[in-house]
Amino acid sequence: MKSLLLSLGLLMMVTACKTTSAPEASLYQRIGGKEMLYTISSQTLDKVAQDPATKRSFEGVKMATLKQSLADFLCVQTGGDCVYEGETMKNSHAELNITTAEFELMVQDLRDTLDANHIGTREKNELLKILAPMKRDVVTK
Repeated sequence: MKSLLLSLGLLMMVTACKTTSAPEASLYQRIGGKEMLYTISSQTLDKVAQDPATKRSFEGVKMATLKQSLADFLCVQTGGDCVYEGETMKNSHAELNITTAEFELMVQDLRDTLDANHIGTREKNELLKILAPMKRDVVTK
């Protein structure tokens, strides 16, 4: 009886060890960290700044500063240990008169950039889900 109880106890301990798993990596980690977020920010902003349908919003903007700011923003939003010191989405877009069409073009450019950098579907959808509610603060026209 004693050996049966000991065996059951060992079995329960082994089973408990197998069912506990390490915490899942953050979206930040799964996307590829700070370097990949900068790449995504840079490539996306390059596209929208050159597109005739969206470039007006980027005239006179210091692109290097904006790219770093967007990368930091995405880092924070995805669970990275970065610091974002920029404006809120509402304040930074308040006077730009961004239309729904312009917003949707930027989202499509972001999707294309994520695809081009081989970001997984799950990660892409998680990132877009985080960013989607910001539309109300960006679109002002």
